[in-house]
Amino acid sequence: MASKARNRSSRAGADEGGQRQRLIEAMTQVAARHGYRGASVARVVEGAGVSRATFYEQFAGKEACFLAAFELTAERIERGLTRIEAEFSPASRADELLDELLDSMVGDPAAASVLLVEALAGGPAVRQAHERFILGLEATLERWLAESDGNGHRLTVPGRAVVEGIGGTLLIRCFRGEAAQLGELRDDLLAWLYSYVAPTGLARLSPEQWRQLGAGLVPAPATAAPKPAAKLPRGRSAIAPEQVAGAQRERILAAVGTLARTEGFLATTVADIVREAAVTREAFYAQFRNKEDAFLAAQSAGLEKSIPLTGAGFFAGETWPERVWGGLAALLGYVATEPDVVYLDVIESYAAGSAALRRSFDNRMAYGLFFEDGYRHRPPQAPLPRLSSEAIGNAIVGTMRWHVSEGRTERMLELLPQAAYVALAPFIGAAAALEFVSAKAAGQSLAPTG
Repeated sequence: MASKARNRSSRAGADEGGQRQRLIEAMTQVAARHGYRGASVARVVEGAGVSRATFYEQFAGKEACFLAAFELTAERIERGLTRIEAEFSPASRADELLDELLDSMVGDPAAASVLLVEALAGGPAVRQAHERFILGLEATLERWLAESDGNGHRLTVPGRAVVEGIGGTLLIRCFRGEAAQLGELRDDLLAWLYSYVAPTGLARLSPEQWRQLGAGLVPAPATAAPKPAAKLPRGRSAIAPEQVAGAQRERILAAVGTLARTEGFLATTVADIVREAAVTREAFYAQFRNKEDAFLAAQSAGLEKSIPLTGAGFFAGETWPERVWGGLAALLGYVATEPDVVYLDVIESYAAGSAALRRSFDNRMAYGLFFEDGYRHRPPQAPLPRLSSEAIGNAIVGTMRWHVSEGRTERMLELLPQAAYVALAPFIGAAAALEFVSAKAAGQSLAPTG
C-alpha cells in the first residue's frame, strides 16, 4: 500500500512538473510571437494545452510565468560561461562565448527573443532578473578580459561594451526575425572585438576607473532643456489656432516623456497624459490617435532635437577623433538634460510595442555615419567589417541605457571617455585612443550644447 501511494505521489509530481514545463515553453513561444504585452494567460494556456486553473496552480500570474521562461534561458547561458571558463584558455574564450550565444539563439530563436528583447518589456521582477543576468555577464567578462592571452596581449574593451555591443547587434536581428542567420555575423563580430587587442603593458581600465576618468565632466548650464510651452489662458485669445495646437502638442509630448519615466508606458493612460499636459481629451485626440501614437511622436521629437546638437558638436572638430569626442559630448550632454525623452526611447520603447522599438533601433542607426571616417584610419591590410559601426553604436547606447536606468542621467557625461574609447580604439588603435581620451578628460572644458 505504501509503495502504491509513493508511486501515485511520484506520478502526480511528474505531472505537475510536466505541466509547469509546458506552460514555460508555451510562454516562450507566445511571447516571441506576440511580444510580452500580447502574451496573455489565455494564449499561454491554449498553447500549453492546460486549464487556467492549472496555470494559476503553477504561477501567480503572467509575469511570474514569463520570469520562469527568462530564467531558464539565462541559466543555460550562465552554465555555458562556467563551462567555457573551466575548459578554455583566455586566448579562446571570446570565440567560445560567441559560439555559445549564436548556437543557443539559432537553435532556439523564441528563447533568444525572450532573453534579448521581451525581457526588457517585462514587469519589475523580470527587469530586475535581466539586470542581474547582465551584471553577471559583465563581471565574468571583466575577469576574463583582465587576463593575458598567453602571448603578451589582451582585450582592452570594457566588459559592458562587449555585452551591449554584441548583445545589441543580436537583439536587433532577433527583433527583425533573422535569428536563423545570426551565425553569419560570427566573423564580423569577432573582428570588431579583436580590434581592441593591445599589449598587456597598456593599462586596462576597470569600470570604476572609467567612471573616475569622466567624473569631472558635467554639462554646462546652458545645456538645460527649454521648458514646455506654458498653459494658455482660458477664454478667447488672439493666438492663432495653429499656435495653440503647437503649444498643446509640445506639452503633450513632454507629458508622455515624464510619465514614461515616472509611471512606465504600460501603466500610463490617456487620462494621465491630458492631466499632466493640462489639455483636454479633445485636444489630445485632435493630434493623436492613442497613447502609442503620442509615444512615437515623442520619440521622433527627441531624435529631431538631438541630431542637430550632436552634428554641431561633431563637425566642430578639426580631426576625426576630435569630432567623435565633440559629437559624443554633445549627445551625452543632451541626454543629461533630457532624461524623460531619453528614458522613453532607450528603456520604455521595449514596453511600447514593435513600432516604438523599431523606431528606437532606427534612431541609434542614425549615428552610424559619425564612424564612417574611422575606416580610413585603419591599415589597408587590416580592414574592419562595416558591422563594427553597429556594434560600437550598440555598445554606447547600451551603456547609456544602464546609466539612465540607474538614475544617473545627470551624470551622463562621465561616460564620455569610455564611449569615445569604444568608438576610437578599433580605428586608431587602443594605445592612441586611451592617450587621446585621457588627455581630453584631463583638460577638456565642455561648451554648452544648447
